Amino acid sequence: EPCALAGRTIQEVSDLSLEEQLYLFERARRMKEKRADGGAAVVSEAPALCQVLDADVPEKVDCNDSTVYLVFMEGSTRTRESLRNAAVYHGVKVNEFQAETSSFQKNETITDTMKMLSVYSTQRTVFVIRSPLEGVCRWLQTVLPTHTEKFGIPRAAFLNAGDGTYTHPLGELVDDFSLLEQLRWDRSAIHIALVGDLAHGRTAHSKVDGLKVFEKVRVDLVAPSAFAYPVEYRNRMRSQGFEVREFDSVEEYLDKAADSLAAIWYFYQAQFKRCGDLPHATKTALGNKVSFRAEWQRRLPAGTSFFQTLPRDKESPLIPLSLDSTPLNAWDRHASNAYFLHVILLGCQRWRQCHAGHAAGEAGGAGASRPSEGQKLVYSGRRLPLRGPRGALVAAELPAGCGPLLGRALAEAGESSARRPGADLRRPRRRPHRLVPELRLVLAPHPDGGNMLGWTTHIGTEGIYESSSRKDEKIMKGIISLPNFKFETVSVPEMKVLASVAPGCTINAVKASKVVNKYRLSVPERIYNLPNISCRNSACVSCPQNRQRDVVAYFERVPFYETSVLPGLTAEAPEFLF
Repeated sequence: EPCALAGRTIQEVSDLSLEEQLYLFERARRMKEKRADGGAAVVSEAPALCQVLDADVPEKVDCNDSTVYLVFMEGSTRTRESLRNAAVYHGVKVNEFQAETSSFQKNETITDTMKMLSVYSTQRTVFVIRSPLEGVCRWLQTVLPTHTEKFGIPRAAFLNAGDGTYTHPLGELVDDFSLLEQLRWDRSAIHIALVGDLAHGRTAHSKVDGLKVFEKVRVDLVAPSAFAYPVEYRNRMRSQGFEVREFDSVEEYLDKAADSLAAIWYFYQAQFKRCGDLPHATKTALGNKVSFRAEWQRRLPAGTSFFQTLPRDKESPLIPLSLDSTPLNAWDRHASNAYFLHVILLGCQRWRQCHAGHAAGEAGGAGASRPSEGQKLVYSGRRLPLRGPRGALVAAELPAGCGPLLGRALAEAGESSARRPGADLRRPRRRPHRLVPELRLVLAPHPDGGNMLGWTTHIGTEGIYESSSRKDEKIMKGIISLPNFKFETVSVPEMKVLASVAPGCTINAVKASKVVNKYRLSVPERIYNLPNISCRNSACVSCPQNRQRDVVAYFERVPFYETSVLPGLTAEAPEFLF
């Protein structure tokens, strides 16, 4: 099956299927073995990771009309140089974008800059981006294709070389390649210890997806609480079937797991600048907990290898410098592997479909569902109800006066309920104040004194009433009645706003004082393009304080799960988490 990687954006490891990852690893493996043998074809003793149906096609591109931009808004030596040399190998134009002297300093947005750069070539442009902001590649993947299409230029690709503290898929792919090589290309199982600053390490976070290349995974997390692996990643590992153990320090790990130590250790350098203002004594104590001592070498199982993120602190290294010349040193080989994988990745990104057969016993999975490249950001018509069966609502179910637009809006924003169709709104005369109003809503006030929908201009009533159907539970409901409201004017965006700010509210469609249909709005599956919404994560590219004015905040509804932002919130938790 062809693996069409040309023009693909890689924001996360999961953007590549397992089959596509194995193709990259197998091609890189063959290239490395070929170079090691002086250019001759090498037949490895280990079985192939997958079939490579285009193995006779050289990996070199030689396309001098294409361009690779290295856009590093944070410092980098190894990743940038590896990718630069890989691009030079292909004979393409290579430009290192200098963020500190660029138009970024003139308050130009990332979107405008990438639009400009993407048309400075007649062929595909690949942007390798490292940014302190999270989600940059995903945003550019959404908006740039329509721009390049106007100029007849192939779709640009965006490769995430690290964003904020979120993820680093390019680094993780190199990690997985090196781990496979260490295990002699055996994917059946891996036992790995992740040691150090797991809270802020981008490739540590990417391990939750990257390690899925192995069929059985055991992970030992070795970090004190200040460096602890975020709870959302720990829980995801366990939900994926990983066996996970946790230890507070290297010494505790050696003591408590002496009979079951991992043979592969991966050390993550401490990022104290992300930990706030810590006293020197605290930094020293944390560093000691995640550092390995030379005298512990005899306690390791035979064949143990160490990997570590680079650069390392020459004054306080996590692994003693004396171990550089020992068989424990796997980090030097790991650093060299980046070049081979980057050569293959850039070659696939630029010019061809990659033909790979299925791996044995694997079909490969697609990446996460996202807006497709070039898709206009409009309101999604898909939705799931908060509770109960999915309502199949069409415009014909509404009274004639409501119009098809309201039917579509309600169908997209919430759930149809067949309860009490035709119910008479009029109550016994002895309780005239209990009249059920025509529209039951909870409207969120806007800071300017109006509201998000602008419906306060209508004449009506509002109040808090006891629920007549749930008296025993003493349930109260807020009700807004808009007697002269024209339902045919309701738009899809208005229903999306209402469902977002007041999920669970009820809309009664009324004709001749009777409820002809009742609808309960649910949390939308996606929220974006709504007025007055923004992401509160200061590291997100869409957060207003980052001044990326053209970036649209985009939220996907997911079942609630525990996160490091909301730790311990499992009881009384909401149903969904955006």
